[in-house]
Amino acid sequence: MIDWETHLPTLEALKDEGKIGIIGVTAMVYEAYPVIVELMKAGRIDAMQIPYNVIERGCEAEILPAAEELGVGILVMEPLKKGRYVKELKSEPDLAPLAELGIETWAQALLAWVLSDSRLSSAIPATSRPERIHENAKAGSIGPLPPELRDHVRQETERLL
Repeated sequence: MIDWETHLPTLEALKDEGKIGIIGVTAMVYEAYPVIVELMKAGRIDAMQIPYNVIERGCEAEILPAAEELGVGILVMEPLKKGRYVKELKSEPDLAPLAELGIETWAQALLAWVLSDSRLSSAIPATSRPERIHENAKAGSIGPLPPELRDHVRQETERLL
């Protein structure tokens, strides 16, 4: 974990001076979560960037409830696990139950799954292909997936990995 004890006071001073608006942290490992929860509770951070997706859900136990309670913004990285959950599937996922919502691709299904969690502020899917930007953005207008469709997306991903 980065030396937050050195960096955070500098960021807090800049925030107090009005030079920055919010303080955020990025946590790539679950081992950092308890410290980050304490920083949230102390009011020292305003936003957090974490990996979260249909398979990697370690933040659901501590981070997301604390962020919701304390009003800390959550930015999701790796909602497609660097494309792995789209490109490395054993076969084609079943999109039929999702078609009525306008979901046309598995990437949209995975992004809609992430964005269905109201505790999240935003998600940043990486793409190396500009033509996928509009496809990915469409997931943001689908709205929350009902629980049974969230389950379907999770089960399909598990089945196909």
